[in-house]
Amino acid sequence: MCAIVVHPRRPLLPRGNPRLWGARRSGFTLVELVISVLILGILTSTAAPKFAAALQRFRVTAACRRIKADLALSRQAAMAQSTTQSVQFTPGSGAYSLSGLGGLDRPSAAYTVDLALAPYNVRILSAPLGGDATVQFDYFGQPDSGGVITVGCGAATAAVTIDSSTGLASIP
Repeated sequence: MCAIVVHPRRPLLPRGNPRLWGARRSGFTLVELVISVLILGILTSTAAPKFAAALQRFRVTAACRRIKADLALSRQAAMAQSTTQSVQFTPGSGAYSLSGLGGLDRPSAAYTVDLALAPYNVRILSAPLGGDATVQFDYFGQPDSGGVITVGCGAATAAVTIDSSTGLASIP
């Protein structure tokens, strides 16, 4: 058995430099900081490709929603004004225009949308709408043809489908 004898007048003091007995260590060592930065770098390098792919999918989905909304706008304008309205797509770029409608921010200018600019940054890959890249809505809201508009950004692609009998756009 081992017994510790404590002198009643002298408290036990830690060994070492007497100047450091009451001092507390604060901060991190260089080794701790390097290890933390390495772990952060490894986590970032594994998450970055997934983030980039998710960003591309988000951009494509947002562009499809914009196209769908503009097709509905053109169809509604054709029915409300009892005239024909057309939407012309430019495959290979990100641009399309709605004839007969004024721009949202400048009513005197033509309504054009360029999806190649921020925040979308996508291209219209194809727009086969009855032999051309234009869909025309009559005063009943019926399209001259249906088809699929495909947009893409990097490896992500999505499509907007126009029903040839109703003229309603959908995103499958």
